[in-house]
Amino acid sequence: MRKAALITSYVFHPIFLPTAGLMFVFSLNTYIAQTTPLPKQFFVIVWIFINTVVIPLLFTLFLRWRNLVDSIQLHSRKDRLVPFAFAMILYFMNYYLMRDVPLPEILYSIFFGSSLAVLAAFAFTFFTKISIHMIGMGGLTAALYGIGQTYDLPIVGLIMLSIIVSGLVGSARYILESHDLRQIYLGWGTGFLAVYLPLILNWG
Repeated sequence: MRKAALITSYVFHPIFLPTAGLMFVFSLNTYIAQTTPLPKQFFVIVWIFINTVVIPLLFTLFLRWRNLVDSIQLHSRKDRLVPFAFAMILYFMNYYLMRDVPLPEILYSIFFGSSLAVLAAFAFTFFTKISIHMIGMGGLTAALYGIGQTYDLPIVGLIMLSIIVSGLVGSARYILESHDLRQIYLGWGTGFLAVYLPLILNWG
């Protein structure tokens, strides 16, 4: 059981969700994909991957090399503060720079919401070890739900699948004793609201 939980945690690691989520959004064949040429889609995906996966990972490895964190898994709240602060700066800088790239407005809202989610993760870390896995899954579910509402897409099945996967990821984190139930639910709710509110209110 723990091995399955560990695999689930790695497959749905939050560091990969922004890139995977963006690729999924482009694949929905909505107004977003139709008005964003393939070369621009590729550029945005690579840009997001570099800024949300490559750079944060290298920074965390550097911290571990300098013995500034106990593990690259960031098990403790103390270890999470500096990497989360760095990620927050990257996300907001990424959002600011992306504003200069002509894209559908809803993407700016998603980028802004993702930045708010990282900001919330950083803030909550001062008080509790909030689940960033669940923040990621909540944000992904919110993006699907918001896009489905905005463009009246028949993607109820995808949204339900995202909720089911969220439950699996939350269960995995609980089985691994990485978080208690309060931290798991708080993470999902935080991620969902951080992305959903900017999306439906057209913030960004």
